[in-house]
Parts: sequence; structure tokens; C-alpha cells
Amino acid sequence: MRAVFRLKGQSDIPEALMLDHDEARAVLACATAEPGPIGKAAMRVSRLCLPHFEQEERIVFPVFGLLQDLAVDDVRPEMADVLPLIYEYHVGRARRAHRSIDAAIEELLQTARAEECPQFAEFARKLQIHERVEDEVVYPVVTLIGRYLRAGLKMQSKRRSSGPRRLLPQQVHQVRPVPSIEAAA
Repeated sequence: MRAVFRLKGQSDIPEALMLDHDEARAVLACATAEPGPIGKAAMRVSRLCLPHFEQEERIVFPVFGLLQDLAVDDVRPEMADVLPLIYEYHVGRARRAHRSIDAAIEELLQTARAEECPQFAEFARKLQIHERVEDEVVYPVVTLIGRYLRAGLKMQSKRRSSGPRRLLPQQVHQVRPVPSIEAAA
């Protein structure tokens, strides 16, 4: 059964996206509890990443809730509700934020290596990959979803305003005959 788009409850946000952020939050919590340089470097990553995660979850993730429907060309008028989120989203701003985040993650990676703490070095490496996936895949897909959705909604609007449309064979029996002018006279 295909997912049904629901923006308000955001229940159709792909779970994998949330799990990834939840896992990063949990490891960051452990890393910030570490004494010394690792804890300080993790705190900097945390101060930058956590608000960034929240912003992505509020703006980007609901847009991904449309993917299952859009993949089967199911564009519905209520999907326009995500367009303000797509407008609010701005690739340049997100990429600038990533530069600061990337620098903090690199600091954590180098600190973890220097402190011989492989679990946090591995976490930092995975977080770097996470950021690259966002830059190279997630953000461009959000832009494409917006374009696809606007085009689909525009086509629907044109079809509605362009007059009579072709009926499908199963719809023919539902149409009532229009009385002719001669029958009315």
C-alpha cells in the first residue's frame, strides 16, 4: 500500500532520515560528555549540527514525504502545502552552514585521532559523509521535487481550465446526455 502524503503530521517523512539524525544526536551526546579536547570539539559540532538538524527536519524532511507519490506521478493539489517549505529552503544558505559544520567535524576528527579515540574518529568520518550526502544528493533532490511539483500542479491547472477533457472508458457511463436544442423546442 502506497503512503499518503500528510504534511501536518509529517507521518510520511522517510524514517531512515530521522533515524540517521537520531543516531548522530545520540553519539554527539556521548562525545560532548567526554572530558578534555574531545568533549570541547564535540560541543562545537553539537552547537552547529543540532539546530541544523532541526531546520532540515522542519523544512527538508517533509518535502521528502512526497517522494513515494511523485514517483508514481501522483500529484495532488494539497501537495502544494510543501511549496512554502521549498521556498524557505535555500541551497546557498544550507551550503554555507555546512562549511562551518564541516570545519567543526574535521576538528573533532583530528582531535579524536590525536586522543586515540577511534569510536569518535569513526563517528566524525561518518558525519562528514552525512554532510556530503546532503550537499550532493538531498539538497538537489529538494530542488527537483519543487520543480516537478510546480510543473505537475501547473499541468493540472491547465487541464482544468482548458475546457472539456477526454473521458476514460470507465467514465463514459457516468455522463448524462445533454438535451439537444431540438428536443427543448
